[in-house]
Amino acid sequence: MDIEAKERPEQRHIQSIEIGFRLIRVLAEAGGKLPLKVLSARADMPPGKAHLYLVSFMRIGLVVQDAATMHYGLGPYALQLGVAALQQISLPELARTPLEKLNTRFELPAYLSLWGRMGPFIAVKFDADLPTPFTIKVGFVFPLLSTATGNIFLAHMPKRETEPLVEREGQLDPEMLARRDAIAAQVRKDRLAISKGHLFRGFSAIAAPIFDHTGGLAGCITLLGIGSQIDRSPAGPVATQVRDAAQMLSRELGSPQ
Repeated sequence: MDIEAKERPEQRHIQSIEIGFRLIRVLAEAGGKLPLKVLSARADMPPGKAHLYLVSFMRIGLVVQDAATMHYGLGPYALQLGVAALQQISLPELARTPLEKLNTRFELPAYLSLWGRMGPFIAVKFDADLPTPFTIKVGFVFPLLSTATGNIFLAHMPKRETEPLVEREGQLDPEMLARRDAIAAQVRKDRLAISKGHLFRGFSAIAAPIFDHTGGLAGCITLLGIGSQIDRSPAGPVATQVRDAAQMLSRELGSPQ
């Protein structure tokens, strides 16, 4: 029997849909309306063929054409699809696979943290066999000044949200309070935060921010390890993988960053 005839149902596809949606992808990335010649060239198809797809897309509201310039852009149904997609996205669900991969690759605890009323807290975690004298459970709240996870939220959350927590922590650690602006600036520059045993002596953590479709902070991925066994270099393999996982999740949330 022909191999193609035995193709599993989940592998079958309609090629014309994939070809047509090259035009939609171009429009999504363009940032504005495009003339047919430019649009078809970027989608790598003849103008006549592109026009046929565009007529169909306009009939369902996925594409509109400017009556004055005749340029094409995304239509109202594209917006409805985007809003519907955002409503169906759950960051904790999306994060489970990349967290598990980080956990398996480096054999280190991996966490997703979100912002809550008391500060950043663990929403999803994958544990590892480390000789720790403490247990970090789902719901654990991180300090902003003294942890990598907290530093991510310190750098990217609005000050009106973080200031009350920072002031309270600063009363216990004036030295960290004095360094908060420098810490936040470094985190924004590196898109990464690295702590070295400030909260848990002998342990280090590497964290990276996840951004949503508005460009705002949605959450944070963190790996925790014994200081002597984790590469804390911003360009090292651990930091690179953590940053890449966070950036991938940002893209899935529609982040413009």
